[in-house]
Amino acid sequence: MLKIALPVHPLALPRALALAVFAACSSCSTGTVTDPGPARASAESPGNQAASTTAATRTASRRPQAGRPDPRYRPPTGFSELEAVAGEVARATGRDIGWKLQRGSPQGPLVTIRGNLDRCTITLHPVAARKIPPNTWAFLFGHEFAHLVEELGTHSATTPANELQADIAGARYAMAAGYRVEAFLGWVLTEPNQRSQSHGSLHQRVQAIATHYGIPRSVVQAEAGRASKYRAAR
Repeated sequence: MLKIALPVHPLALPRALALAVFAACSSCSTGTVTDPGPARASAESPGNQAASTTAATRTASRRPQAGRPDPRYRPPTGFSELEAVAGEVARATGRDIGWKLQRGSPQGPLVTIRGNLDRCTITLHPVAARKIPPNTWAFLFGHEFAHLVEELGTHSATTPANELQADIAGARYAMAAGYRVEAFLGWVLTEPNQRSQSHGSLHQRVQAIATHYGIPRSVVQAEAGRASKYRAAR
């Protein structure tokens, strides 16, 4: 399990935490949990079925509500918003998932998921839960759910190929739930590239996801510019 050294300045926290998004997915860790998740995404309702890749890409837009900052980049309005995001993404998997979202330790990793499809607990770093945009969380939740749904291994037994599969499947879930993959990829692209034998290259994975979903590099770069400007203005 990765431990993240956090900087002191609060505005730098999202940047440091984001380094663990792909580069070292400590969240890809499964185990037994004793408390079942209170929420359950049902696959029985047609409205909960995952959309096709084409339809998801076509409809993946989250627009600002009147008087509110752009949700692609703004921080969450509260923990309940992240619970709502996780629920939307869980339903978009098309599987019946029992899940629970909770805050973790300030010394802990960005995100962990433990359990199985019947009962799993997702633990978020408390600062990340306040700082990282909801749109980005949708894709992080999708990645974690994909490890369970697609049976893609754990953090101690993963490979770059497994991680990329979880990226692609998780992005499909998040897009089907209405979140914007190009904004997510742009946000991650503003982070320094990191590499590991188990997880591969952060920026190469961003490019692979964009290529898979037919998103031009210029679009991702434009979103990265918007994300950087939003951060600089805060």
